[in-house]
Amino acid sequence: MEFPISMVIVRRVKPLPYWIVPILALVVGLVISMMILYVMSGGQTTPYDVLLSIYYGFTNLGLLAKTFALLVIVGIGLLVSFKGAIWNIGGEGQFYMGVLLAAWVALFTGFAFNELIGKTTMILMALLAGAFWALLAALPRAYLNIDEVPVTLMMNYIAYYIIDYIIMARWRERQYGYYRTETIPETTKFQLIEGTTLSIELLLLMITIFVLVWLMFKYTSLGLRIRVLSSNPNLLRSSGISVHLTILMALTISGMIIGMAGAAYLGSVSHNLSYPIEEKTPGYGYAGILVAWLSMLELIGVPIAAYIIGALHTAGINIQIAGAGGAAVVNVFIGSILLTYAVLITISEYKIRIIVKKR
Repeated sequence: MEFPISMVIVRRVKPLPYWIVPILALVVGLVISMMILYVMSGGQTTPYDVLLSIYYGFTNLGLLAKTFALLVIVGIGLLVSFKGAIWNIGGEGQFYMGVLLAAWVALFTGFAFNELIGKTTMILMALLAGAFWALLAALPRAYLNIDEVPVTLMMNYIAYYIIDYIIMARWRERQYGYYRTETIPETTKFQLIEGTTLSIELLLLMITIFVLVWLMFKYTSLGLRIRVLSSNPNLLRSSGISVHLTILMALTISGMIIGMAGAAYLGSVSHNLSYPIEEKTPGYGYAGILVAWLSMLELIGVPIAAYIIGALHTAGINIQIAGAGGAAVVNVFIGSILLTYAVLITISEYKIRIIVKKR
């Protein structure tokens, strides 16, 4: 008698409570990060050094403030598309296209003569740039059913190289010949809150975006359509609602919000663009993915996740300053936690069942 064995993956009837997965991902991811950094540094970066840097990252609120606010905006932008199961991995490209158009406004259009007009135009142009860059990926996803994950990811690097070319060939600083653009005028620099790295304009932008997205999901038909898109697109079709248009709107609004974060970054933090951009980036577009996931796609959870990831981002910078590694240190934290999260969320939702059949 034969007993053929087969394995199938089935959804758990009672998955783990939703709050356990992000906490486990943080703890396990940090442990993995410590081990990696210890090996990478040849034993120079001990777990104590990492924990000390993490403690400093969580407690130095003045330094953390601007990173927190930017991650909240990017995280909200990604949450909009993720709510509809549209996996926008192109936040980094949309962010920098926003930076690019905001820099163009500040440096070349003449709107900088007035502070209010200059800053407002920077944000509006960055909004349009992020929306356009996301729309380029949304169109093949909506009408050709081409997976948006590789498309949006590749568009990040296209954005990098476009900006690199523009900096070197068109916008390069002339006086000293540095590999960067001119610094934006004083009238377009955002006003920092004393004692912090957070600007007034960035704070207002973060609050405004949070409230508007909350209102969209709470009270508008578009918010409802995006939520239904993730679970039952056939219901939208049967109701006469265009799934194609809903996909376009979800991804475009996502890019629009992230583009505004790019303008805020230029006005509050960088004040210029440096070549090569892919080596100068703080990686907010990628860190925002982790913020959205750790929030469990709940808007109220985005600030909490942004605080945690922002603190880890600051901790990674502290480790770099201590000479324990380069810019990749921050990515070690983010990558370890994100990978752990992906594994744990899969384990919590699904299980492997072994089936034995008698013959």
